[in-house]
Amino acid sequence: MPIKTKTIIQALREVDSSFTKDELYSRIIKYESQKDKSRGQRQRQKKSKKVNASLDFSEADSILNHLISCGFVTKEKKTYHKNNDLIFEGTVTVSQGNDAYALFNGLEIIIKREDLNTAQNSDLCFIEITDFRKGYFFGRVNSVLKRLKNIFVGRVISRSSSITTLTLLDTPNETKVYINNDEKTPENWEYAALELTNKKFSGMIEAKALEYFKEDDETFDFLRIRTKHSLPDPHHKSLSASEIRVPENELKNRKDYRRLFTITIDGDTAKDFDDAISIRENKKSIKLYVHIADVSAYVFQSSEIDLEAYKRGTSYYLGDRVIPMLPEVLSNNLCSLREGEERLSLTAEMTFDSSGNMTKFESYRGIIKVNKRLTYKKAEELLKDKSATALGKKLKQMMRLAAILRKKRIKEGKIDLNLTDQELIYENGKVKEIRFVSQLQSQSLIEEFMLSANEAVSRRLKENSIPALYRVHEKISEENIISLKNFLKTLGLKLKDEKNLAKSIQTVLKEVSGKDYQQVVNFVILRSMMQAYYGTVPLGHFGLGFPDYTHFTSPIRRYPDLIVHRCLKSLMDNSQPPYNTEELNAIGEKSSQMERVAQKAERDFIKIKACRLMKNFIGQEFDAIISGLTKSGIFVTLNEIPVEGMIPLRNITDDFYVFREEDFMITGRQNRRKFILGDKIRVRLTASDIDTMRIDFEPAELSKKQRKRKKR
Repeated sequence: MPIKTKTIIQALREVDSSFTKDELYSRIIKYESQKDKSRGQRQRQKKSKKVNASLDFSEADSILNHLISCGFVTKEKKTYHKNNDLIFEGTVTVSQGNDAYALFNGLEIIIKREDLNTAQNSDLCFIEITDFRKGYFFGRVNSVLKRLKNIFVGRVISRSSSITTLTLLDTPNETKVYINNDEKTPENWEYAALELTNKKFSGMIEAKALEYFKEDDETFDFLRIRTKHSLPDPHHKSLSASEIRVPENELKNRKDYRRLFTITIDGDTAKDFDDAISIRENKKSIKLYVHIADVSAYVFQSSEIDLEAYKRGTSYYLGDRVIPMLPEVLSNNLCSLREGEERLSLTAEMTFDSSGNMTKFESYRGIIKVNKRLTYKKAEELLKDKSATALGKKLKQMMRLAAILRKKRIKEGKIDLNLTDQELIYENGKVKEIRFVSQLQSQSLIEEFMLSANEAVSRRLKENSIPALYRVHEKISEENIISLKNFLKTLGLKLKDEKNLAKSIQTVLKEVSGKDYQQVVNFVILRSMMQAYYGTVPLGHFGLGFPDYTHFTSPIRRYPDLIVHRCLKSLMDNSQPPYNTEELNAIGEKSSQMERVAQKAERDFIKIKACRLMKNFIGQEFDAIISGLTKSGIFVTLNEIPVEGMIPLRNITDDFYVFREEDFMITGRQNRRKFILGDKIRVRLTASDIDTMRIDFEPAELSKKQRKRKKR
């Protein structure tokens, strides 16, 4: 007679910490007997023995062996030892399918939705084993030890006089929570910031409301994205400038650049000025000075500020708000290279010949005084202005060098992707418009100079074998090259020389320049590339065409740059390197992780603003380009507004459509209609959902046909 697996697990959980098989079997028999009695099947001892003899213990043996293999139980001769009472500490991962799992020694323990208790995705919990079926252990959350998120956001789904029910946003499953209403609960709110308790009622988790928001309150967007991605608090521990001390040795022996004409060029709203530039030119050479804020003079290794910067990894830019990596007294004041104020710098001096070859590089601790703070737009005006002002002349001198450097890099293998950016236009605290933004000459100027400094510092560290962090961008994988070639083939294009892949890609980019599908080709090439990361081995940067590359120029907003400053200073001082390889690997991994978090958060912030904006255009038609294809739908990017949305296949009802991944198209089975990546398409906006951050379209001609049918 087979024994239920739950009975075996229960017996294993309650048997003594050291036990024999006979003791386990006895416990199982006891439970089986109790079941019989509960069913009213009272038996005599002899009959009971016959039943016990008929029990099949093979499943118990199998479970015991699985517990041994995964480390819950150890065996010593005929005695078994439980390492715990089948309870372990683990991080819960909740899937879109609503079930979850936790890892124990690399083994997945499945947790059904009803057994999650109040646990949410990535919470640290105590989990007990409850069952074993089809080769998998099942568990139940006993208690939540530590939540990944302290704050959640929810949308109201129903109200009564005593409670309000909400569904949590941005969680893998549709978790329902409730809050108890009281006299402080406001009226007409739709969203709330919530703190979860460990109580449940009718399958819902009790929550406490921390803040309420109306549907049109755009301040909610910042909180939501910060909560979704577990971003740090915008406010650091309060510090004043008088509390910050620079060691005496950091103030000595600084090169004085205060008489050198120096400018900064940044965005309109920037406050954290990392970099400033100067230039001197003679008949034979040009000397470029890239002055970078000397953050390491203020932020000491392993200090409280440094450890917090390590955790944050980067600054997070969400629209008109910033979550800074460093306290504002440093990022916007003491370290920021502000106009007219003396600041400490780490300066890269680079000498170039007329062809853009770097003939000399030196780095110094410096002191600078910025003569002029320019915005990109103002610098662009000066570059286009034909009048001969002193500032305009200096900028044009800089631009000539930047153009030489850019031309040289492209010739040597830099992939010059032509990607438009997005800009949020605010009015009275609300986004009124999203615009396409192309790179200005002034932005290209700064980019080229920063690239030169990063490359020079990387080469110097590598040549001197200083353990450091490098910015690594590996070559496109063979699999992605094949996929890219197949896509280009659909457009009649090809990579002519795979041995010189970067130059071949650059040739393709020139061929598609000005074409309708230019942006799509640029995006597909970008997606085919490997993701850049921070590592200790200088493998070069494929996209930029550099054999050596690091990040040196933004220590106010990127932690790896601060690390590189410390490494470079150790070389300049001929002192012990500040980090070993193991420490640098850990820093690189953490920094790469936080960079990806920042990128996702910034994309989501733009996405939610796009959803708010597009709600005003439901039913309107737009020209678009097919920018992506999946089994579930067609991604389109609008031509006039930098907004991407989806045409769900379920909404195209004139045929059954099939995704042909290898051909980069979706085809109708009956009508043979094709939707091909890169094609133009006219679409109609059908939905813009802030809760799901999703924008849906349908083919415009299809929607017209459907409307005609309805009229009939």
